[in-house]
Amino acid sequence: MEEKFFMHRIKKENGAYTKGIEVHDTLDSAVGSFHAYMKQGYNNPNNSNLTFVSCKVTDIVGNIYPEFNETWTKAGETITDYFLHHIKEDGGTFTKDIDICASIEPARSSFHDYMAYGYGNTRFPNVNYVSCMITGQDGNIEKRESWIRPEEP
Repeated sequence: MEEKFFMHRIKKENGAYTKGIEVHDTLDSAVGSFHAYMKQGYNNPNNSNLTFVSCKVTDIVGNIYPEFNETWTKAGETITDYFLHHIKEDGGTFTKDIDICASIEPARSSFHDYMAYGYGNTRFPNVNYVSCMITGQDGNIEKRESWIRPEEP
């Protein structure tokens, strides 16, 4: 599988979440997107209704670049949700999203649902890559795992 980088982004504005995972071909591209997204926080006057921003850049095996892993919460805002990040490559097409979970239990259950696509599961013969991560309200990683189909000899 060719090298890819992922920029995970979550923000809460006017009480509603906007989230997603971007696929990038280069680390520079992912980092540029990281900075463009994070600058919205920190009481930026152009985003006065923003109360939470969390971004991280990962590589194809799920490693997180510590210098590009940041979360900001506006003073007085309390975030109690968990976030399930999931990426799957099936026949050359990436599907990806971040699910908002009210507690850790549904996040863990969904984590295992997504990871079951990998590991040579014969029900999904075209799945070549699966990666999942659960993050908490402070941006810390609760659990993460990635699987890449081994190259045929």
